[in-house]
Amino acid sequence: MTPIRTLALALAATTMVGCASFKPGDKTAEAELKKFTAVPGKSSLYVCREKAVLVAAGVSSNVLVNKQDVGTVKPNTFVHAIVEPGKHEVQLKNDGVMSVTAPTISIETKPNELAFLWVGVTGGGWGAYTIDHFRNATEGMGCVTDATYSVKAM
Repeated sequence: MTPIRTLALALAATTMVGCASFKPGDKTAEAELKKFTAVPGKSSLYVCREKAVLVAAGVSSNVLVNKQDVGTVKPNTFVHAIVEPGKHEVQLKNDGVMSVTAPTISIETKPNELAFLWVGVTGGGWGAYTIDHFRNATEGMGCVTDATYSVKAM
């Protein structure tokens, strides 16, 4: 990689840094959430941000579930919300340069279900910063297991 290209990539990554406030969750609560126990009659929604290298690594996003802020994700973190079964809108609220986009996804949950959504950069790290479904629950659990719990900053 040429020095000019390396400098351009570093500058781009630096300018994409978000300003969302990150607050780590309680470690006891984190340990309980990582047991993946269903909540009777409710849906347990995990939104996990994968690890990031360079592109969008500095971006932090508030996660809104049905327009309610549930916490901030940055690389290698997750947020959690207990919701009623049914259709939900999950949106990323980005700050800084990334604020021009507000990726949104709909998810339909069932009673006693563990649901997982992925946040990251498509295209092997060179595409769009977005939110999407994991291919399966096992991948979602793996992301959460390796991540740090985040809660809404007051």
